[in-house]
Amino acid sequence: MTRLTLSSILAAALLVAGCGGTETPAPAGDATVPTPPAAVPADAGEPLRPETKVDEAEVTGAAADGETVEDARASVTPIAAAVAANVSRPAAAANFPWREGQHFSPLPAAQPVSVSPGQVEVTEIFWYGCGHCFTLSPRVKAWESNGRPDFVKVIRMPVVWNEVTREDARLFYTIEALGKFDTLHLAVFRELHVNRNPLTVVAGNRVDTAATEAKVREFMLKNGVSAEDFGKTYRGFAVESKIRQAENLSRRYLADHTPMVVVQGKYTTDVSMAGGIDQLLQVITDLAVRERSGS
Repeated sequence: MTRLTLSSILAAALLVAGCGGTETPAPAGDATVPTPPAAVPADAGEPLRPETKVDEAEVTGAAADGETVEDARASVTPIAAAVAANVSRPAAAANFPWREGQHFSPLPAAQPVSVSPGQVEVTEIFWYGCGHCFTLSPRVKAWESNGRPDFVKVIRMPVVWNEVTREDARLFYTIEALGKFDTLHLAVFRELHVNRNPLTVVAGNRVDTAATEAKVREFMLKNGVSAEDFGKTYRGFAVESKIRQAENLSRRYLADHTPMVVVQGKYTTDVSMAGGIDQLLQVITDLAVRERSGS
């Protein structure tokens, strides 16, 4: 799990300390990462962007449930789909088995959601450079396809802490805006963690935006996106707006690590708190059911 603390060293282009995966080369530099934010009221304005630098980091270790990055796949496997399909749905809130403060935590201030009445919003907070996110994302996709209650809407939100995560968020929102999520989202994870090809370029302790755009363009064109579509979208108004929103929500959700899941703008949980990926999927299912029942 990627933790955001003063002692953390942020991976410049790929991985963060504590985020499981294979070693991956990363550009050098010094990293300064802001401390976790305080609670932000629902009506607060846009947050100030923290001053950041970027440093090299190597990451080792397994995911919280014993999986490694190599166990993740860029498509939903039959096993993952079967696990997701077997996530049960409790009949009544009285049977709710999870403990607040142990398996999930309430946010100090509930945040607005973007779903219609009767729906429950589940937000997966991730960073492309996080090996644990690479492990979790296919499982969330399987749960979304085969296991989630039909009233749940799954939203992906890239965390925005600094320059590196901001450029990774730009890549995600470009993919989303082009309607390429299903084909390219997990392909980006694979490019970074399997092919060991960082798409964010750091030079002189700063992100080289021109070099980064060139690498991202090459990746997108190789994966079927036209140069014209990429050029119109990558630095377009819609993508810039989404990045600002994600930066704001990263603070409102107190997103000091990845991956995290937020349920209906009220509760946060993760693999470690839940006790494993299977348990996490059950926690968010049960929280969603409880939210919809109003109990």
